[in-house]
Amino acid sequence: MDDATFKRAIYTELESVQRIREEFEKKAGQRAEEGGDLAADEERFPEIWATSLAQRGLAHACECIEAAGALMLNGVWSYPQYALLRAAYESAGATVWLLVPEDTDTRLARLIYQHRESWKYSSKAYSGTPLDDGGEHEERQRWATDVAARLQINLSQGNPRGYEKLIESIDDLPGRPESLLTAWQLCSGVSHAKTWALNTVIVQVESTELYEHGRLVACEPDLDLFLTMLRTARRAVQYAAVLYQIRTTARPHSMALNLVESTGDEGSANS
Repeated sequence: MDDATFKRAIYTELESVQRIREEFEKKAGQRAEEGGDLAADEERFPEIWATSLAQRGLAHACECIEAAGALMLNGVWSYPQYALLRAAYESAGATVWLLVPEDTDTRLARLIYQHRESWKYSSKAYSGTPLDDGGEHEERQRWATDVAARLQINLSQGNPRGYEKLIESIDDLPGRPESLLTAWQLCSGVSHAKTWALNTVIVQVESTELYEHGRLVACEPDLDLFLTMLRTARRAVQYAAVLYQIRTTARPHSMALNLVESTGDEGSANS
């Protein structure tokens, strides 16, 4: 693949992500429309809006995708772009996982569990540092547990049991190279500098023997693989954005989520 073709492909993906971002940002700071699926959730539990959490997850995913694309458009990078794509998969995936249940109880269990776990990790990160908030993280965790009891919500229904299980549960192309789970596993491997993953995302272009058991190897990024991972991230954001639109729009409406094959691409979520 030549440089111009590669850059055009990246711009196509980034333009698609930008359109998605513009659509969900139109509702930024707003509650779900009256009669929408999330309106019932917000009426029952007005303290945290799932709409706000979904907007934040989508915005974070889009920014990570845009940053990964910018890296590849402006330099020769082999690894950091995959850490950004991993973050995009996780943010978009968590948003899908939050919005996909049809019933209010399960959606609220996931919402409250995510809130509690977020503050659990802040406790681990901040304790004993200048960022320590004086116990607010522990208070927030207790509050979330108390809220679940008050609403008679079973928090165990909100436990994804780790990101790998979460991503696996929403994977839309299992067993294919464009699989969300496969992409997440590869990008996680790169993020943790695992040898198998680092070797997967580069292409050896030259090798020179230096001595009996040593070689000088020249490598470059695997551009086709990056595009596959980038398109998977875009598809994950589409998936989340369509669900967001479905859940925040007043019913009755005719929107539905489908996966369709698209020429030159692995699949797109459409409403």
